[in-house]
Amino acid sequence: MKNMKKLFSKIARGEEGVTLLVVLIMMTLGSVLVIPTLNFAATSIETGEVFEEKMEALYAAEAGVEDALWKMINAIPDNFPHSYELTDINGMTVDVVIDKITTIAGVEIGDFGVHADWLIIDKSITYDEGIYTYTITITNDGDGNIKIEGILIDFPPGLDYVTGSTGGDLYNDDPMVVGDATTGITIYWQFDPYPTIPMTESRVHFFELSGPPDVSGVEGHCCVEARRQDEGTVWDTDSSPFTVTAQAKDANGTVIATIRTGFWESGTTSITCWQVNP
Repeated sequence: MKNMKKLFSKIARGEEGVTLLVVLIMMTLGSVLVIPTLNFAATSIETGEVFEEKMEALYAAEAGVEDALWKMINAIPDNFPHSYELTDINGMTVDVVIDKITTIAGVEIGDFGVHADWLIIDKSITYDEGIYTYTITITNDGDGNIKIEGILIDFPPGLDYVTGSTGGDLYNDDPMVVGDATTGITIYWQFDPYPTIPMTESRVHFFELSGPPDVSGVEGHCCVEARRQDEGTVWDTDSSPFTVTAQAKDANGTVIATIRTGFWESGTTSITCWQVNP
């Protein structure tokens, strides 16, 4: 302890030998600390460059999605999947693929038949104290009987199916419910045996959903699967489900960012999901 006090006393008096010793010690410590500090700074710069490239790639991929949505409104392709390329978007190339959705919530969805217009779908929705009562009326406006295989409805977030609430002529009180109120639910009723709708007649299917009174898009998207091959899958509107996948690539062709979007198209687009780097 006494030796330490003497050393500090000499340093305070500025004695030459001691001061030189202190300077040498500080230089040694400095040389030990400078290299790791420089390495840390270099690593930070490299990390910043990586994040910057990622952000530019995400913006480029988003531009690809927006371009695809514009095409679906203004110049719908004749065939799907439809693939094309955008160049020099933030210095990158963006590969875009637009495709029809063939499966929703694990249920394989068919396409329109030549007589899809024979099946008419009407919906009505009422709301009372936290409960939406959802009624679907299906009318056979065609030539011959129509058998119904299933009904599928895709809903936006904010809604839950009320267990045991299904009723009507087309009856299955144990539907498959996929998803939750946070992400949105899809409900699928599969019928066995298939209920029949005779010519010019209608059948009713109803159920309940719980949720707040201001859910946007509460009507959802509904499709009815008919057993007759000339009718196929009939949607409640002219809308159809699609996906667009946009991949931003660097000059070496390496994928830096991917955005996948699900949407409905009926002259306007309604986006249902948005996945970044799925």
